[in-house]
Amino acid sequence: MQSISPYLNPLWPDAVWDVSGAFANDRELIGFYDFCQKFLKFEPFHIVHGAPLCEWNSGRVLEHLMRSVQEIRTAGLEYEKRNISVYLTFTNLLLTEKHLNDIMGNALCVFFSKHNPTHRNSVILASDILKEYIRKEYPQLKVVSSILKISAGGKGKLDVYKRLADEYDEVMVHPDDVLNYDLLEKIEDKDRHILLINEYCIRNCPLRAYHYNTLSKLSLNFMSFDSSDFEKKKANNGCDSLYTLLTHPEKNVLALNTPEIQKLRDMGFKHFKMQGRGHSNASSILFDLLRLVFRTDQADENAMHRNGQMFLESILPQ
Repeated sequence: MQSISPYLNPLWPDAVWDVSGAFANDRELIGFYDFCQKFLKFEPFHIVHGAPLCEWNSGRVLEHLMRSVQEIRTAGLEYEKRNISVYLTFTNLLLTEKHLNDIMGNALCVFFSKHNPTHRNSVILASDILKEYIRKEYPQLKVVSSILKISAGGKGKLDVYKRLADEYDEVMVHPDDVLNYDLLEKIEDKDRHILLINEYCIRNCPLRAYHYNTLSKLSLNFMSFDSSDFEKKKANNGCDSLYTLLTHPEKNVLALNTPEIQKLRDMGFKHFKMQGRGHSNASSILFDLLRLVFRTDQADENAMHRNGQMFLESILPQ
């Protein structure tokens, strides 16, 4: 039996950590992974998710995600060497038959079908058209129901989660439902349900579905889409008010604290997803990995602080 690293958080040593940043923060993520394996003797995460700019993408429609083919291939090979699974975020809601010919999307599916050492590489989906296409053309890839899928209708409904579990290999739980303990207790096969635990959007956001729809439109018309209408609505939503996010009882952030995550683990969930969408660098992702995956220092030591400092020094230019 493999011993558990003394640096691993003892509250959930068997958690499956799924982090954002694929094709955006690969250097930092791989550096962090290698540091933890070499010096601390554990794997800090098991899955990365993300996607470069393409028509199938949504939610990560950002200029800093523009990558060359060689950069994407290099990142994919590095993840393969480390047995890290890749979940492609192809979550566009508005795809039609004509979009199935997208060159980048198909090329990524070909690559990660072949470079799939864990047999767990997946595609996160919101479009039924794309789901059927992936099932037929790329059966080596698993399909995962996206938050965008359930945000269009079905939040809080057990029958919807049961239907999605029948149609997909894994199901993303809506962020508002991550605190709906009565619902979560009734979900069967908890290993196949993924919980987003550091969502920094507001609870019960009235703009969530509209925001996702806007991002899907943007992805299909990246160069000239006008998102000013969404920006006006967002300005009055509380999203940009730190005071609201931290203090408003109905609108504070959905990021979970340690007791809340522990309660979910005790219920049987162990696939925890960390979002990093929209950030221009990996700092927030690395902070959450340090906060959640590492154990906490005891009162008379500073070992975890030292380890964090060692990692930061290891990735600085020499």
